[in-house]
Amino acid sequence: MRNFGKSETISTKEKLGDFFIDIAKLVFAGVVLSTLLDLTEDKILILILGIISTVIMLIMGFELYKRTRR
Repeated sequence: MRNFGKSETISTKEKLGDFFIDIAKLVFAGVVLSTLLDLTEDKILILILGIISTVIMLIMGFELYKRTRR
């Protein structure tokens, strides 16, 4: 049997943090930038939702990444 230690838990949390940061970048690029380029009709709502989603994903990613460094 394999013993799951602290280093594997840290690695998983670090990868999950990186995942959320990558998702935040994709949301920003896909939603916010496309809205600024006038590719949608309801610009303000999509812009606000995109920025909020980006901030939430960044916070989740940085929190998970910070927890691995403790």
